[in-house]
This record gives sequence, structure tokens and C-alpha cells, in this order.
Amino acid sequence: MEREKVRLSGVAETTLATLYGKALASRSADPVLVDRQAQDAVGRLDYDFSRLGVSRSTALGIALRSSYLDRWTREALSHHPDATVLHLGCGLDGRSQRVEPPPAVHWYDIDYPEVIELRRRLYPGRPGYHTVGGSVTEPQWLAHLPADRPGVVVAEGLVQYLTEAEVVSLLAAIVDRFPGGVIIFDAWSSLAMRLSRRRKVFRATGTGVGGWGIDDPLVIQSLVPGLRFDKQQTFLDMPEMVRFDWPTRLMVALTKRFPAAYNSGRLVRYSF
Repeated sequence: MEREKVRLSGVAETTLATLYGKALASRSADPVLVDRQAQDAVGRLDYDFSRLGVSRSTALGIALRSSYLDRWTREALSHHPDATVLHLGCGLDGRSQRVEPPPAVHWYDIDYPEVIELRRRLYPGRPGYHTVGGSVTEPQWLAHLPADRPGVVVAEGLVQYLTEAEVVSLLAAIVDRFPGGVIIFDAWSSLAMRLSRRRKVFRATGTGVGGWGIDDPLVIQSLVPGLRFDKQQTFLDMPEMVRFDWPTRLMVALTKRFPAAYNSGRLVRYSF
């Protein structure tokens, strides 16, 4: 089989690090996330993944984040089995397959046109599944999506690239569009945003996460009328942290002594 050429650059190229992390973590003896679609995609792409610097520890962190987002998405769909799902900045993620949404769900994977083009070459379609090539910061596509059912919105590794104004504008547009629903995403603090500049993946792709560092999730609730903060899960409090090697566990134990670092990364859920 001829391998697929990759023509992604900048922010779009960083999706390959997330894909590779999930594939790598899936190969462990006791994986926290099983993503056969990611493993298959990595094997089909003509790309040097080693340049992204995804270690086994990084892969485990990526897989943990995804497993929690999958769990929260399933939970939201159990309450809204006829929802319209918006998977913002979907990259090459296989969430639509992993969570096995109810038959009545309309699922939309949304990302840059070049990412969506590659997705269509790699992954098969299914009833109720759609892709949208467009920017989340220019959501004109939102007007073409059905708005007569609840919205379940999930974003992974996206908000870190958006400014405060872009996040607020996007969330406000979603709240205005749907009669109700749930919004789930991961967020980094302002400290984590500053430290992220050292990561190899950003140097390799020539990008940075110069977006909004969210230190208090309640701030978003105050900026977007109709949005209500429900819950959060800080990364350092995940029980699965015991799976990391001892240097990482030691670093986590030390980090927990400093509040600014302790809340450096979290998953958040809002309802509207």
C-alpha cells in the first residue's frame, strides 16, 4: 500500500504529535486508551514522527487526556442521545469511533481544510458522521449545522492556540446557536503557556501556543452569558498518574506544593 503524503505545517502539523502519542500509548501492555485507528493511521503516513519528540511519558499524558475527554463525551451523550456533536480542532483524532455515539447523533469533525482532506483519505465515513473544513476562529460554517437539537462540543489541544477574544467569541456563537448542551475542553494556565515554549514539537513545527492561559475556569462563565461551569479535572490529580515513571511522579509530587503549578493543566466542562 502506498503511504499517504503529509502536507501539513504550522499549527496543523502539531496534530501529528497527538496522533502519534495515542498510537504509541495504545501499544503498551496495559493501555489507558486503545486507539487502533491512530495506530493504523501512523502506519499509513509518510512522515518522520521522531522529529516531534513524543516520548512514552508524553504519549501517556496525551492518552490520559483523551481518555477523560472520551469519558465525558460519552456521559454527555447519555443525557443527549440525539445531540449534534461539534468536535472542534479534531485533527486526526478518532473520537467519533472510540465513543460509539448513539445512532441519532449527528457528529461533525471540524478543522483546517488541509487536515480534513487528510482525514478523508485515512478514515472511512459512517451514517451521521460529517467533516467540515474551516477555522474555528471564523465559524461561518456554524450557520449550516442543524440547531434543532442539543449541542455537545468537545475540543482537545485547541484552546491553547486561541486568544481570549477568540475563545469567548467562539463559545458565545455556540451558546447562541443551540438550545442547550455541554462544552468540554482542556485548558492550560498562564504559567504552563510560558513553559510550553520549550517543547520540541513546537520547535519542530515552527509554532507556539501563544493563546489564552486560563488560570480560573469561572472567568469563562462570567464572559459568556448563558454558560455555566460544571466541573474540572486537574491533570495532576488524575489517579492514573501512578502509571508514569518515578522521575515524573517525583516531579508531580514537588509541583503539587506550588498552587500556580498545581493547576497548570485541567479539563473543564460547562453547560448551557
